[in-house]
Amino acid sequence: MCVDANRGAREAARQRKKEKDFAYAQEGLKFHNREFNYEKTLDANVIGYSRSISDAYSKALYTQAKGRKELENAAKLYFSKKSTNEGGRSRRFGLKQYQALLQAKAEVQGINRTNFGRNMAVAQEGARRQFQAANAQAREDLGLPPIYGMPVMMPPKDRLTGALQLFQTGMSIVTPFIPGGAFNPTGAGLFNFSQVGQTGVGISDRRLKENIKQVGISPQGYKIYEFK
Repeated sequence: MCVDANRGAREAARQRKKEKDFAYAQEGLKFHNREFNYEKTLDANVIGYSRSISDAYSKALYTQAKGRKELENAAKLYFSKKSTNEGGRSRRFGLKQYQALLQAKAEVQGINRTNFGRNMAVAQEGARRQFQAANAQAREDLGLPPIYGMPVMMPPKDRLTGALQLFQTGMSIVTPFIPGGAFNPTGAGLFNFSQVGQTGVGISDRRLKENIKQVGISPQGYKIYEFK
């Protein structure tokens, strides 16, 4: 059976995929937790917005009640100082007290119109903007969901290179026994490859040898060398 030359690369790819799957699952869990917090924040923002509107309305009602109380006091003062016109008095009798009562009533009505009109609109708009800003911040804190990214590519099996490597290993073992080799200088013996030289198989690499010396010629006409 031929050895897969890409076995190491395939194992490394499997390991990278496991690590990537783990990192993706971990980021997915973090995003799920942020989603839960995001939903809670939105609910809290709705409650906060409702409370802001309610507080503004309660403040307007409180001011209205105070105005009515002031109007009540003004009316009491008016009627406490009012004297009965038994005749013979000026036609403008009691007019000043009545004008003070009307002025107090006008002030109270103006304050109520302002509180339930302009001031209420300002309070509602401020609460709305605060609500939108809080929701935007919550969405920013949520962030984006995790992305798996590019898949890990699995290298294909490479049995051809493995076979060539085995062949090269075999040839490195056989080379000393071919004619002219260190263990077969005459070309005789168990590994007698007298025809191998004609096909080019068995030619060894000169760069791997040292102290090369010709010591003779084989019966087949091959030069015999000794080397390390």
